[in-house]
Amino acid sequence: MSFYSNLPISPNEGDNKSSLYPTIFEILSAQEIDSLLPASIRYILTNYWVARYPSRLTLALNNYFPEWFGVALKGLVEWHHINRYDSTFIEKFYGLQMFNSTNKVLMKAQMHSMENENASMKHWPKGLCLKQRQKHILFLERIILPYLGQKLDDLSATLAAQSAFNNSNNVFNLKSWLVETVYPLWKKIWYFTNLVTRLAFLSGSIGSITFLDYLFNIEYTRIMLPLKPSDSANSRRLKASASRPQKTNLYALWSRCSVSLSKLNELLSYSGSQLLPAFILMLRVYQWWTTQDISAKLERKLNNVDKDIPRSYIGSEESVRSTGICPICKNEIQNPCILETGYAACYPCAIDFLPKNEGNCPVTGKRLLGCQYDKDLGKWKVITGVRRLLV
Repeated sequence: MSFYSNLPISPNEGDNKSSLYPTIFEILSAQEIDSLLPASIRYILTNYWVARYPSRLTLALNNYFPEWFGVALKGLVEWHHINRYDSTFIEKFYGLQMFNSTNKVLMKAQMHSMENENASMKHWPKGLCLKQRQKHILFLERIILPYLGQKLDDLSATLAAQSAFNNSNNVFNLKSWLVETVYPLWKKIWYFTNLVTRLAFLSGSIGSITFLDYLFNIEYTRIMLPLKPSDSANSRRLKASASRPQKTNLYALWSRCSVSLSKLNELLSYSGSQLLPAFILMLRVYQWWTTQDISAKLERKLNNVDKDIPRSYIGSEESVRSTGICPICKNEIQNPCILETGYAACYPCAIDFLPKNEGNCPVTGKRLLGCQYDKDLGKWKVITGVRRLLV
C-alpha cells in the first residue's frame, strides 16, 4: 500500500477541495486496519483459549464469532462513534470523519474558511453534520452488509460443493439460483460501481469512497474542527452560572462529578488512541515471531526426520555396512542402490535378486513393501523397493 501515499486526491494541486478531502491512502489504511482487527482477535481467541480449553462455551464463542463480535459488539462501538462523532472507531483514530454534502453552498463556505484559517469558525457547521438517515446508512454499510456478504459467501461455497456431487441438475431450486447466479452478479455490479466511485474520488470531483455513500451524499473529510456545532445559549448559561458564588449542595456535587467523569472520558479516549497502535504493532511482531518459530521447528523436524528410526540387526550387519561389499554378489558395490530396509547393494544384483526371492531383503530376509506379485505375469516385480544412488 505504499504507492497510495503518492496518489493525489485531485488533478490540480491548487484545487479548493484538496483542503477538505483526505487522500485515498488515509481512507484505505483505515479500512485495512478495520478488516485486520477482527481476524487478529479471532486468531488470538482461538489459539489461546478455544484450542487450550475446549468446551461447549468456547466452541460456541468460536463458531458464532461473526455474530457476537462482528455484529453485536462491533455494532455497539461503531454506532456510538457514528452517532456521536460522525465517524467509525478506526476512522476517528485516523483523524477522518464523514459529513453531509447536500448543501453545496455551505460546503464551499467551509472550504473557504479552512483555506483562509478563519478563526471565527471554530466549530463544524450544523448543516454539514450527518443526518439520522445517513448514520443508519453508514451502520448498514459497515456492519450489516459485510456480515450478510460473509454468510452468502459461505452459503455459496456450500451449495457449490453440494451441486458438484448432485446429479439432479434439472430440478430448479430458487435458493441455489439466488445464491449461485444472482448474488455473484450483484457482487460484480457492486464492485464496478465502487470502482467508478473511487476513480471519481481520485479525480477530486466527489468525496465519497463508495457508491452507497455517493447516493446518500456522505463524503469524507479530516477532523480539523470540533464535530458538533457550539450551543451559544448553553455557553452563556454556563458563563453566567460560573460568575455566581457556588453552594455546596447536591447539584454542585453532581456538577463536580460530571467534570470528573468528563476528564476520565478524555483520559480513556487518549489511552485508547495510544493502545490501538501499540496493539497493532504487537500483532505484527507476534505474527513475525510465530512465523519464524514455525519455520525453525519445521527445519529441525526435516533435519531429524530419520534420526530415531532403528536399523534392522543381523549378525553380519557391521561387515556389510562398513566394508561396502554387496550382500548379494559379495563384491565391491558397483552402480549402487539403496534397498527399502536401508542397506546398499549393486543395482543390477538387487533387480535380479528380489524377483527371484519373492521380494525379500538379502540381509534381513523381510519382504519389501515396494515389491509386489504380478498375477498376470506370475512373478514378483520391483515397484518402489529399490532406489538408485547418484554418487
